[in-house]
Amino acid sequence: MHIKSQSSLVLFWRLAAFYAAYFLAFGIYMPYWPLWLDSIGLTTIEIGWVLAGTFWIKVIVQPAVAQFVDQKGRTRSLTTSLMVLSSLGFCFLSGLDTFWPVLIIAVLTAACYQPVLPVMESVVLQHTKNNNLDYGKIRLWGSITFIIGTTGAGWILTETSTKNFIWVLIFTMALIAISCALAPNEPHKMRNNLKKPRQWKSIITKPFILFIISVGLIQISHSVLYGFGTLHWRDLGHNETTIGLFWSIGVFSEIVLFAFAGKYKDRIGPITLLTSAALASTVRWLLLAVLENEIALFVTQILHCFTFGAAHLGAMIFLSRTIPTDIFATGQGIYYTLVGGVFSGCMLPISGILFTSMAGDAFYLMGFLSTLALLSLYLLSRCSFQTLGKDR
Repeated sequence: MHIKSQSSLVLFWRLAAFYAAYFLAFGIYMPYWPLWLDSIGLTTIEIGWVLAGTFWIKVIVQPAVAQFVDQKGRTRSLTTSLMVLSSLGFCFLSGLDTFWPVLIIAVLTAACYQPVLPVMESVVLQHTKNNNLDYGKIRLWGSITFIIGTTGAGWILTETSTKNFIWVLIFTMALIAISCALAPNEPHKMRNNLKKPRQWKSIITKPFILFIISVGLIQISHSVLYGFGTLHWRDLGHNETTIGLFWSIGVFSEIVLFAFAGKYKDRIGPITLLTSAALASTVRWLLLAVLENEIALFVTQILHCFTFGAAHLGAMIFLSRTIPTDIFATGQGIYYTLVGGVFSGCMLPISGILFTSMAGDAFYLMGFLSTLALLSLYLLSRCSFQTLGKDR
């Protein structure tokens, strides 16, 4: 890994430390949060609504936080405070076991942690661009700790009680707060014209809309996996340790992609990366609908390097090429609000209903969503997209 100077090396690890802490926590949260909700007595449909609520809150908080960042900056103190509040929120959740209190506190807690990743992604992308650092090699440290989180938590849950999950999560949320306190603020930028109406409205162009639709369809095709994959694999007879390994092998393949794709990203381009993600998603969901064998599931999970890794890298490249620096946090916030908030928030309760009635066959419908993404990507490929937000 070539890094130009000692200051660049320090910056690299300060940025990587955030991803390491964040995805350690979410390597625990994503696979096992539905399992913990199940352990306290919530039904599958109620779990779907809790998951959806934690995504819908993005629609409110992410644009507001993004606007604050573009106008005021102060990313370090903001993200640190939000993650401290997130840890406290999960402390409150540890004592609850009925639907409505869990839903309300979970949504309020999500209002604190959901804006943190898009804000920090904006900070990382600007620093990597200004200092000629490789985003993929910084981001892969998050993938490494995601594996540690999923496998470690899987072992803990197998050896102890599922209810202990929440305390591990609280600890790792506190680690994110520490990493945010150690991270750099966003680079200084001019803020003179941020109140002009054109600043965010001019981002919403035909290419950007097609981009959001494409990435959104790929993202929500993961809904059954993210919401109920752990429950599905447990129903097939696999224990928590094996399930943790299922999640880990997918993320390990993602590490490989992040490690090597940065070198070729300018040659490959965002459309090619997103198209490979949509194709791989179609294949992956069709296979998960029919496979039960442990070895076959391990092999299928390798496709995660494309269905998530290539999609995420393609999206970040598209945003960094098309959104002007002075409103980058706003553009990033719109992306996360629509894709991670509106799209996923609408799909997760539907996924809960589908999984309740169809079990693993719900993956067939996820494959159909991936196929639709290919159509919107074809339309996007026929558009010429320049820097969005420019005065015309």
